[in-house]
Amino acid sequence: MEYMKEKLRRLGSSRAVRAALIKLSPASRRNLRRVVKAAYWAATPHLMAQRMRTLRLRRQLGGVASVSVLGAPCTLAPSFLCFTPQDARADGISLCTTDEEGRYSLETDWTKYHYSYVPPRRPDDIDARILALRMRPLFSIVVPTYNTPLGYLERLLASVRAQWYGHYELILVDDNSPRAEVRDAVQAAAGGKVNVIMLADNRGISGATNAGISAAQGDYIVFLDHDDELTADCLWELAAAIDDTGADFLYSDEDKLLPSNQFSEPFFKPDWSPDTMMSTMFTCHVSAVRRALIGEVGGLRSEYDGAQDWDLVLRITERTNRIAHIPKVLYHWRVLPGSVAANLAEKPYAVDASVRAREAALQRRGIAGTVEPLAHLPGHARIKYALKGTPLISIIIPSRDNGAVLNQCVQSILRLSSYRNFEVVVMNNGSRDLHSVAQLARLAGEAQVRIVPHDFPFNYSEINNVGVRHASGDILLFLNDDTEVVSADWLERMAGYAQQAHVAAVGAKLIFPKTRSVQHCGIVNLAAGPGHAFFASDADTPTAFARNVLEYNWIAVTGACLMVERAKFDACGGFDETFPIAYNDVELCFRFVEHGFYNVLCPSAELTHHESLTRGDDSLDPAKRERLVRERRRLYARHPQFFMRDPFHNPNLSPVDLQLRIPVG
Repeated sequence: MEYMKEKLRRLGSSRAVRAALIKLSPASRRNLRRVVKAAYWAATPHLMAQRMRTLRLRRQLGGVASVSVLGAPCTLAPSFLCFTPQDARADGISLCTTDEEGRYSLETDWTKYHYSYVPPRRPDDIDARILALRMRPLFSIVVPTYNTPLGYLERLLASVRAQWYGHYELILVDDNSPRAEVRDAVQAAAGGKVNVIMLADNRGISGATNAGISAAQGDYIVFLDHDDELTADCLWELAAAIDDTGADFLYSDEDKLLPSNQFSEPFFKPDWSPDTMMSTMFTCHVSAVRRALIGEVGGLRSEYDGAQDWDLVLRITERTNRIAHIPKVLYHWRVLPGSVAANLAEKPYAVDASVRAREAALQRRGIAGTVEPLAHLPGHARIKYALKGTPLISIIIPSRDNGAVLNQCVQSILRLSSYRNFEVVVMNNGSRDLHSVAQLARLAGEAQVRIVPHDFPFNYSEINNVGVRHASGDILLFLNDDTEVVSADWLERMAGYAQQAHVAAVGAKLIFPKTRSVQHCGIVNLAAGPGHAFFASDADTPTAFARNVLEYNWIAVTGACLMVERAKFDACGGFDETFPIAYNDVELCFRFVEHGFYNVLCPSAELTHHESLTRGDDSLDPAKRERLVRERRRLYARHPQFFMRDPFHNPNLSPVDLQLRIPVG
């Protein structure tokens, strides 16, 4: 009503007219309000156009990394908090750290400014906090240099000098740079906390880094590339995490520095994820490792130059599980033309080294498998584990009065699956429909299919637990009857992961019929509860650092297609039958994580999912929605450590966005 009155006042309405309007019925006032609004927008087309541009912009912003969107004064257009560097020197290189030069301002050109790192304020009591640490480790920051642009070297030095935590030594190792001015600049930096090593021969990045590690006196080695920068709080955050966890290996989130000195592409990472590590070098920067542990594994290896850090992390994490992730940007990785930071495929030797490093890891671990390149994602590869033996896989499918869809599902398994040692256990949950009953009778005639009658009220957990008791396989696959096989090798791919000692639940990529959009590609535990990551997005376009096309660890996978070894399923207690309808799969996966296992999504195993054909969509019925809310509360009451927490997500990402994007607005 106040909105309508304001519009009428702007149009010069009289007090008598306003009094008459108040006497109208609510429905009449609503209709009149719509007319007035339409007239207002018709009279101000420039404002309508601006509003539509803003709405289109906000929709587009769903796909970019924006740290914050603020309303610019006196305008409907959003604006972005961005860093703007000062004018560069004549040689194009600034001498100060990015934190110290330029300014932060509101910018409206969202196509140019997508993200900005905002440095934290130095705490007034930081010295007292440091003194309060039980352990105050000495960090040895090792930097191999080679023809480093002088401006970048100065920025690196400035970023180290700016550290809040002062217990460090900086070791510069010049790898026999051909440029005399670079060697002179490195030597000139010596003194105080800076040690300099000038190599008489060129040893490559691994050889030069090992020389620095050999000279280090610190408790931990911190790796820093010669053209990158640490954030001012980097060493403090590492020290605090070590004091809290006693970790042997630590890594943080990171972002990139463009040639323009703009911040870009923040990588907000999951906590330690071993299968993710075999898919992509996600820990990367900043990386800190206990010096004694580096000595145990033999340091960096020159034969893996280009992926020497990946090879090192694989070997280190075979020796320790004391691994800590700091979910803060503590490292700025500089993007230069031709660098791996710009494009992994720019350096084929690095890609080759990354493949060989993973092949070496498989060999060390005594695991048979291959590293497969991804044709549609150059520079990346996935692991395909070889099956151990020929285990029987029991595919358990609950169904009721859904004969045609069930038949479609089972026939796709029988017709398309390249791995043949499986059985299909159909749990007939009291079908009454004559067509479905006849279809079940026909399916019972298939050699690899058994129909188990179970005429009890529907309880997903209970019916699957009963199915397990009727199954003979060492590997269990829980499958919805409204799915269809797409990938012929789905069973062996998923089972290869299920047989890994550290893996419990293995999920598949489920896509909607007649489209290439995602129905399931892993479950993320958000503020509103568990949800399907990348829901309805394109299944083939890499997003969120390729989380939808590479094997990543997730907190849960859907029970619509969930594989697990029987021994692990039994050890963790099977499905909880007090969760009859919703969240039973998530609750089981939570327990797997609590028992020390990892859940993994195998996106190379694809099925079509005709979602909710059997029972309908629970979110459309008010009573069912209320049941979902109750069961979600019970889920978190049972597992309070996962309430609004997902170790395979990241607190810097939006807590309400299934697309794993940075918060906007």
